[in-house]
Amino acid sequence: MPTGIKPRVNEAREFLEIAKDFKDPREIMREALSNSWDAGAKKVALKFDLQKILGTRAKKIMVEIDDDGEGMSDERRKEIGTSEIEDFFNLGDSHKPHGSIGTKGHGTKIYYKSGGIIVDTWKNGTHIHAETEVPPWKTLKGGYVPTYRYEKDSIEGKGTKILIDGFEGKQSEFESIQEVIEYIQWYTVFGSFGNYFGTERKMDVELKTFSLTAPVSVKFGFMFPNENTDLSKGSEDYCKIFGPETIDCGKNDEGEKVTVNVIGAVLGESKRGLIPHTYEMSGIWLCKDFIKVERNNSLIEEIFGGQYFYRSMLIFANSQQFDLTANRNNIRSDQEEYYLAITAIKNFIRKIKDDPATNSYFATKKLEDEMRQKQLAEETIKKRRSERRKELDQRLDEYKGRPELLAPNVKGALLKEPKSEAETALLLQAMISSDHPGIDFRIGEYKTWTGTDLLVEYINKGIPSYAWVEIVGTLEKLFTWAHPPEEIHKVVCWQLGNVSEHLTFTDGKTAKLGKKGNGRYHLDIGVDSIDVYVLREILQSE
Repeated sequence: MPTGIKPRVNEAREFLEIAKDFKDPREIMREALSNSWDAGAKKVALKFDLQKILGTRAKKIMVEIDDDGEGMSDERRKEIGTSEIEDFFNLGDSHKPHGSIGTKGHGTKIYYKSGGIIVDTWKNGTHIHAETEVPPWKTLKGGYVPTYRYEKDSIEGKGTKILIDGFEGKQSEFESIQEVIEYIQWYTVFGSFGNYFGTERKMDVELKTFSLTAPVSVKFGFMFPNENTDLSKGSEDYCKIFGPETIDCGKNDEGEKVTVNVIGAVLGESKRGLIPHTYEMSGIWLCKDFIKVERNNSLIEEIFGGQYFYRSMLIFANSQQFDLTANRNNIRSDQEEYYLAITAIKNFIRKIKDDPATNSYFATKKLEDEMRQKQLAEETIKKRRSERRKELDQRLDEYKGRPELLAPNVKGALLKEPKSEAETALLLQAMISSDHPGIDFRIGEYKTWTGTDLLVEYINKGIPSYAWVEIVGTLEKLFTWAHPPEEIHKVVCWQLGNVSEHLTFTDGKTAKLGKKGNGRYHLDIGVDSIDVYVLREILQSE
């Protein structure tokens, strides 16, 4: 019986899948800044440029990360068996302390989504230059792990400089300086709230995107607004901070202590400017290394018993015992440490809910919202009335300017010339009621919402007959709508409009327009013919 068989790992596929897990191209900034922070850097330069691809019109993204951190060496460590420069390229190896974000050794694998990686790093008086020997992304998709090489010398320097050649991502993701800054300040170590828990260290960053000719500085760290719990002037400027508080959540099965660092605030609308997008970013964030990882507003909904309270809150809950998914965008919930931390976080949210100041804020805000809705409803009604009045005034002015209808022998006729199909129909009925000699039929049925408008009765060579009649304001309208000519025997219009001798229906059938006299015409379609009554000309012929 075969024993001791070691399962095979498809290394290229694992590299590829880990790199694919990074869905947002901007995550390269998160990984770069975290690595610089862990290396003790005080300053980082992060640059994005476009470089023309030789022989084409296309351009590729060039990313450069330059920090003054500790750097990497090629000295093998006994406890791990690999060096720092090897860990940079390896998958699953990391020299970072247990509990920090980078212990999985996945972060720098986002760099593999490129055409090349070049590293220059200095440590203990030694300079290492390393670079991939083949295009990483193309090689991984081909089923192979890309190789790299490095050499070292004694050139003076400090920190680490990384160049990512042809990074795979949408160029638009790095064009807007404002959006890039928002991402850095919210989703990376630069949005750290560790200052509330005794972490005083900072790191400067210079940022350059495609749209900039020179780099700009980005402010480090997160700060809540100054407190203001005075509601006498409304809830707009309200701010009540809860915490900072480090909560002992108990111990896991191995006896390890689980803690969570929590701080939060209830914020009025004018105090929410620190949140780039209120509906997408407000609420509670679960964090690690004081970096926002995953928003979980279901915790607020559960405690507050409603869906929209999160809009007025911003809460951070950091636990070093949280275990992240491979792409670092989510926290694993299938661990005991997660359950212990979440229980403590819920208790913290419950304290916010039960605080009298919170109750006063939401009561004030509810009253303001009701008053605002009432005011809005009143303004809407007022606006509609104003628009209606304006519309009636416009109709009256337009009516006064219309030509008078000259039809002295037609009782009940319109006072103005028709402008629409409906007004043409009214005039037709008045002419029929006045026994006008130009109309030789009577209306039997009138239906405007479907099919042909009128069913009429008339005498044809002494025989009572029926006909389908279509009413249009002008004859030209007949050829812009879907009017099958086989369903029409007669057409009544106020005037001809812009028509020629030869006309085409929307179904492609052609007609020839001929005149009978005294406002009467005919449309010949093959062997068939449609009678046309032009009321304006009929009245003028009297």
